[in-house]
Amino acid sequence: MLDLGQTNEPVYYGSDQVQRTNETQLRDVEKRDGELHQLETDIVHLHEIHRDFAELVNDHGSVIDNIESSVSQTETHVTAGAKKLGQTVELQSAVRRKKILCGLIVFIIIAIAIIIAVVFATKKKS
Repeated sequence: MLDLGQTNEPVYYGSDQVQRTNETQLRDVEKRDGELHQLETDIVHLHEIHRDFAELVNDHGSVIDNIESSVSQTETHVTAGAKKLGQTVELQSAVRRKKILCGLIVFIIIAIAIIIAVVFATKKKS
C-alpha cells in the first residue's frame, strides 16, 4: 500500500498493523450496522406515529363535520329566530294599537251613555 506522505515509495505494513486495520474497519462496519438498525427502528416507529395520527385525524374529521353541521343549523335557526322576533315586535305594536283603539271606543261608548243618561235625567226632571 502507498503511504500518502512525502515520499512516493511504497510502505508495507506488518501483519499486526493489517489486523488492527481490519479490526478498526470491522468496528466501523458494526457501528454503521447498529446505526442502520436504529434508523430502521426509528423509521418503523415514525410510521406507527404517522398511522396513529392519520386515525386521529380521520376520527376527529367526523367530529369536525358534526360541529360544522351544528354551526350551520344554528346559523339557520338564528336567522329564522331574528325574523320571528321582528314579526313579534310588529304584532305586539299592532296589538297595542288595537287595545288603545278598543279602550277609546269603550270610553266613547261610556261617555255617550253618560251623556244620554244625563240628558234623560234632565228631561225627566223638567
